[in-house]
This record gives sequence, structure tokens and C-alpha cells, in this order.
Amino acid sequence: MMPPEFFESILSRIGQFSEVTVEFNPEDAGKAGELRQIGINRASLGLQSLSEKALNFLRRNHTAADGLRSLETLLNHFSNVSVDLMYGIPGQSVEDFLKDIETVTSFPIKHISIYALTIYEGTPFHRKLLKGEIWLPEEEKLEKFYYEAVSLLESKGFFQYEISNFAKKGFECKHNLSYWRVENYLGVGPSAASLIAGKYWKNVADLKKYIEIVQRGERPTAEEVKLSGKDLLEVKLLMGLRLTEGIKLGKKLEKLLKKDKILSLLEEGFLEIEEGRLRLGKKGLFVSNTVIAEVISAIE
Repeated sequence: MMPPEFFESILSRIGQFSEVTVEFNPEDAGKAGELRQIGINRASLGLQSLSEKALNFLRRNHTAADGLRSLETLLNHFSNVSVDLMYGIPGQSVEDFLKDIETVTSFPIKHISIYALTIYEGTPFHRKLLKGEIWLPEEEKLEKFYYEAVSLLESKGFFQYEISNFAKKGFECKHNLSYWRVENYLGVGPSAASLIAGKYWKNVADLKKYIEIVQRGERPTAEEVKLSGKDLLEVKLLMGLRLTEGIKLGKKLEKLLKKDKILSLLEEGFLEIEEGRLRLGKKGLFVSNTVIAEVISAIE
């Protein structure tokens, strides 16, 4: 949405960087050439679907043909392109979704993210859901969407490195890996979160307030907390278990593994231990939020 000069003004202040991603809607792909020239080297395209019916439902501003044209445009300028696709859209079949994956992976993309449609309270979709005007697929069907997509993507040479993310080897998203490995990151702008040296903070959400505070020369922090001990372990589990590499076992985790609740998750295949790391088992990937919450609840 922002002009190339906006990105240039930020990048010129950073110095060296290895990866800079800009998220594109299909209608914005015309800016790709200018953005590549100023140092952007990775593009993420919010394609969502190649079904006209699904795109209309999602109220997207592009058609399926627009989406594919924009993908071609981005690939003309960037060697590292990621695509977002969505499943669980009302009226969408598993076959529709797999066909979308087949189509986008026929292009030389390096990364793909798949997400289930999530409807939040207070949105127009939520009001329609409450009125019975729309309905979401049942859990069993969503599970079928997910695991069949995982299987297809692996057959196309994309390895799953996180619950919803797949990449060609060496093209995992670097900034997301920073979050999931609980490394330092700086978030700039309204609602942005940061984690540096164990200190977590989040900025105020309101844009007007954010600008007023910054113009006064103050930090626009809404909340701040120093993570240590139990809090830090919870964050490491919450983030690290999203990765298929899992997290390295240490004394605190090994103590946790003796709990009946965790032993049960291991026995049932929702969790697994391999080469000194705890990770989600294949069964646990689709129900990851529940499994991770169970693990965290066992911390004393």
C-alpha cells in the first residue's frame, strides 16, 4: 500500500540486511520493479485462492487471473517469492484447494503458507455466521484439507518447517524463524511487538495516539514485561513447538516430560522426541494450539 520511497527511507537507515520481505496484494504487484531496485529481495503474495467463488466470498479485489498475472510479475523481479493460500472457505472442496496448490507450485516459487479461514468476533463474517447465513466446514474436513495439502506440498519438494509454512531448502522465512526461535526482533509501528534481551514490549494500537507520542519524543509502549524463568519457558514452548524442528531438551523440559499429561501426549503421538528435541508429532500438527496449551499448563 505504501510508495517505494517509504521503504527506501527505512532501508537507508538500517545498513546491512540479508532478507527484506514485502507483502503484496495482487493489485499492488506493479510496484515490484521499483521495490526490487531499492533492496527488497523477497516478496510474499496474498493470493488466498484461485477460485472466483472463494475470492468473491472473501471480498478480495482481484480475480484468479489477476492473481496469477501478479505472481508472474513478482517472479520477473524476485527470485524469492512466497504465496499465501487459504482453506476452509465456505463452498470450497478439498479438491479445489489441492488444485490451487498444484497451480501455484507449477511456478518457481520458493515458499508457501497455508491458513485455515479464521472468523473473528465483531467482523461482518462473524455476524453472518451467527445468523446462519454462512457456515464453516467441520473439523474432520478441515483436517483432511490440511493433511492432504501437507502431503502434496512435500511431493512437490516443499518441506514443512512450521505448522503452516513450507519452503524449498534454504528458503525458510528468516524473520518468522526469529520469532519462533525466540531471538531478538524489533517491531516498529502501531501494535508492533518487540523482544530484545528477554524484554518484551508492545506499542499502542491506535495510529493517532502512536503518532502523537512519537512526535513528543517518547516511546509509544502500551505494555512491557521482562521474561524470565517460567514466563520465558512458556514463550519458548509456545513459539518453538510451532517449528517442525521443535525445541532442544534442557533440564526444565526434561522435568516437564515426567508429567502424566505430557507422557500421555507422547504415547498418543501428539508429541515426539527425536535427537534430543521435543516437537509436535504428525497427529499434533493440526491440533497444535490444543497440544501446546496442554504442555504449557503442565509447567509449575
